[in-house]
Amino acid sequence: YINCTNCGPRFSLTTALPYDRQTTTMAAWRMCYECEREFNDPADRRFHAQPIACPACGPGYRLVRGGAEQRSDVDAITEAARRLREGAIIAVKGVGGYHLACDARNVAVVGELRGRKYRKSRGFALMVPDVATASRLVELNALAEAQLVSRGRPIVLAPARRELAGVAPAHPDLGVMLPYAPLHYLLFAAGAPDTLIMTSGNRSSEPIAFDDEDARR
Repeated sequence: YINCTNCGPRFSLTTALPYDRQTTTMAAWRMCYECEREFNDPADRRFHAQPIACPACGPGYRLVRGGAEQRSDVDAITEAARRLREGAIIAVKGVGGYHLACDARNVAVVGELRGRKYRKSRGFALMVPDVATASRLVELNALAEAQLVSRGRPIVLAPARRELAGVAPAHPDLGVMLPYAPLHYLLFAAGAPDTLIMTSGNRSSEPIAFDDEDARR
């Protein structure tokens, strides 16, 4: 991961003050020799960059089912993409917490997700890999497209070009967003369906789940 003392996550990984490595969620990963050298070198741009990590010593990806890890890193992403294609509902941990993801074109799985969320008719947000895919689903004017690709990566509500059964019943618009975390890009690159429902991983009317145990329950 590339970061310096002037960029990268801060508040979202701080557990206590003062802000230092041992009081962040990165404390669980011991720095490798190279990262530790950069972290302790006042001449390096990563000097005291608390979230510093690399593929050798930083966080990775894992696919968990029933509390047990089934795949890790690249294999986890490939397997998750395959299961999404086959109609699974997967909890995807992103920057701000968990989303529940599934193939938006699979009518049966969309109905299953709606039942699990106790959501009768409210529309689900969609994630697509790029603007071209979004423009096939919704009518994008210049303002909507600018918002869609902006750094905030918001959900953009736009008139639907086509109906996706069960996604937004009786609504003329669809809410569409682009990937905003590395895992999202990797899932699409690994062959996940090009139109995914991405809805907050929480019980109805409760805050989004970000803690692993809370999300699992």
